Amino acid sequence: MSKLNSGYYHETMDRLHIILENLDTHILNQPVCENHKKIRKKVEEGMSALVDAYQLVGQKEFRNESNKED
Repeated sequence: MSKLNSGYYHETMDRLHIILENLDTHILNQPVCENHKKIRKKVEEGMSALVDAYQLVGQKEFRNESNKED
């Protein structure tokens, strides 16, 4: 396993944010998702899982930062 530093957590959060923005802009706002509730719901469920992952990464980054000695 690779050794992790705070940069990896920040980078992962950034990439998750980019994916979420792309899904919102390029998938949810397309006519198919606007007109098909089941499809939209599945995309939103996937986005919700990515938001959860974003939050978990942020929590781990915060814990790692708060464990460092000043």
